Amino acid sequence: MNVSSIPRGSVIGALAGGLLLPLISPAQNCALPAMPDATVTSAQDRDRMLCQLGISFPVLPPRLQDPNRPSNAWPSNPANPEGNWTDALGHTVVRTNFGLWHTYDDSAGQAGGAMSGFGDYGPFSSPRYSDIDLLRMKDGDAVATATDWWQKRRPEIFKLVQEQLYGKPIDPNIEVSWAVSGVTTGTQVVGGVGYSYREKTFTGTVDTSRYPQLRNVPVVNATCRYPAEAGKKYPAVITYGEGVNRFQYTAPYGIGVCNYLPTQVQPDNGNTGNLSSYLIGLVTQGQWRKPDDPGALVAWGWGVSRLIDALERDADFDGDKIAVQGHSRYGKATLVTAAYDERVVVAWPSDAGALGTAMARRHWGESLEFVASSTGEYHWVNGNILKYAGALHEGQFMPRKLELLDVDAHSTTSLLAPRAIFVTNGTDTPPGFGDAWADPRGTFLSGQLASPVWNLLGWKGQIVPEGTVFTSGPGESIGGTPPFNVAFIDGTVGWRRQIEGHVSTPNWPTFAMFAARYLNDSRPVIANDQKFRLGEAPLNTVGTVGAEDADENDTIGSWQIKGGAGVGIFEIDADTGTIRIAQPQRIDFKREAYQLTVMAGDGKLPSHAAEVIVKIPSDIQICHKGRSQHVNKHAAPAHLAHGDTIGGGCPKR
Repeated sequence: MNVSSIPRGSVIGALAGGLLLPLISPAQNCALPAMPDATVTSAQDRDRMLCQLGISFPVLPPRLQDPNRPSNAWPSNPANPEGNWTDALGHTVVRTNFGLWHTYDDSAGQAGGAMSGFGDYGPFSSPRYSDIDLLRMKDGDAVATATDWWQKRRPEIFKLVQEQLYGKPIDPNIEVSWAVSGVTTGTQVVGGVGYSYREKTFTGTVDTSRYPQLRNVPVVNATCRYPAEAGKKYPAVITYGEGVNRFQYTAPYGIGVCNYLPTQVQPDNGNTGNLSSYLIGLVTQGQWRKPDDPGALVAWGWGVSRLIDALERDADFDGDKIAVQGHSRYGKATLVTAAYDERVVVAWPSDAGALGTAMARRHWGESLEFVASSTGEYHWVNGNILKYAGALHEGQFMPRKLELLDVDAHSTTSLLAPRAIFVTNGTDTPPGFGDAWADPRGTFLSGQLASPVWNLLGWKGQIVPEGTVFTSGPGESIGGTPPFNVAFIDGTVGWRRQIEGHVSTPNWPTFAMFAARYLNDSRPVIANDQKFRLGEAPLNTVGTVGAEDADENDTIGSWQIKGGAGVGIFEIDADTGTIRIAQPQRIDFKREAYQLTVMAGDGKLPSHAAEVIVKIPSDIQICHKGRSQHVNKHAAPAHLAHGDTIGGGCPKR
């Protein structure tokens, strides 16, 4: 049955004429106990969150009589029109509990995907949701410098991501007791070449003393396979459950693989009271989650972070060179893991889709409304996300409350800058079970729209050469993506779209090569304990910060000030590391010193942040009327007010 033959106007007219259509209201139960137990179901847990927020699902008409149904879709099973629908291309077409249909607008008309009648509402479309500019504060102020990013915009975005999408970070100081198995050995053959390896398992039992009544103890479990040669510390890729055999791709680069089991930290559902047990239950002390409490994505990422703690202490691993990879829902978790833990050097959120790398404020495939309200997925995220589901204006189907979001997928992605990220997606192969659901174009756009942050910090973002022909035709979102099976990895924000569908395997060779660029790079090191005395350097400068890089061909640059009491008073030359006096009138000469937190990069890895000190001596050299002289620091403000400058090398008049 093709219900697109039923004129929309006839349904709307019938409603306006007073004919009563049967309405459907999803069951919602607020009569739940004050304390959850092991009998709580996913539906009950979700309903409890809705009740906390005072949100009810809207009353909806039967799907066949829904005036907002897609114009090019019909029930997958004609005998069950209240089930999922499909279209000419076999897409999965779902109506969420809030009434939003999953659609796939393209330019092929009836030969294409289910059409909303409104377009995709995404970036570069018309109409569209308001753009979220990552280089403007929420209040509209411009983010013009790297320091602005570190001091203002990044903290603002991270706070909003926690509040509106994923939930608060989990205390990293919860103790974990580690046991490491004995080492086994073997050989893995790759392309006819045998790679000898060692393997061991890390088992971390989480301390539950802060809530001893916890029903289930969370465990951080990972098996790691790494090169056999002893006496070295190896980088590693932590994969969300894809197995140590992925070592076949990383072995040629001397990189290990750790297979992490996230559901031992937090199960992937809300049944049997799981969200009041395991790690989230430890956080909530066995209570119902509050709207800003973390979901499973944050909990799983916490487990990865604790594994990194263990690898940092292990003799065989370089805990400073860790990548994280996950596919589908675990791709979402990978993005969140890297956003919440800056120690992750490279992230590969594979085919991560809605609430992962796909833009949420865009309608193509799976939606925020579905993730937030589905009993099979709502537990991934926080409760506040439900505030952004439903129609923005009463009686008007579009736009949705997504307009009220202050962050989107590109915002979460930007939190990784300037670290490396490899973004992938596929095709809808087989139809209805491939990657149309995960929105390939929306995923591509998140990397494109986040790239200005990398550029601001001095790294290359996403690079797609001019003249690249984008995909088009039936099943391709209007605007498309770069072509299939071509790796775009010249920048720090990589992209590849596989032809094989919703799978990660075809992209592993490219990812291993991409990750090795960063994991095998020597990180620039800023010399410790660098101190400068105000007035002893050339005019209006303080001195030049020193750093080293063990890679001969690397050039240190991208110098930036990340923080410290001297922010705004001093600035640093991005190319040379020379600290300049930007606002001498703001110097408080009663102080003994200013501290600055600085960072540099080599085009691949950023250095670790380091502190430098600018001391204020009792006598300061200034340039006064063309002559150098020393003045007591308490007299310096008066000299500056008359146009004198700080430093030596006074130009002759």
